[in-house]
Amino acid sequence: MRIILFALSILLLVSCNRSTCDNAQAATIEDYTGLDGCGLVIKLQNGTVLEPTNLNSFNITPTDGMKVWVKYHELSGMASICMVGPIVEIDCLAKR
Repeated sequence: MRIILFALSILLLVSCNRSTCDNAQAATIEDYTGLDGCGLVIKLQNGTVLEPTNLNSFNITPTDGMKVWVKYHELSGMASICMVGPIVEIDCLAKR
């Protein structure tokens, strides 16, 4: 009986993580293709728009309106044609 409870506890803990995106922020992928030089961007819940450099480097296919968990770091010294927010490199991206 203890083994079953232990196994269920482990399963519950694993199923509640954010697909290994620890300390990630809730966000939504948005399609800004209508703006010059833009494509898919990530909009955080606080309204900040991020311009990711490596959005297609993960095991999910990003689409407009997709709810995600994102962890990132800003890149300095880079310029963007889109200019809607900071240019970032995504460290972790998972569906939520």
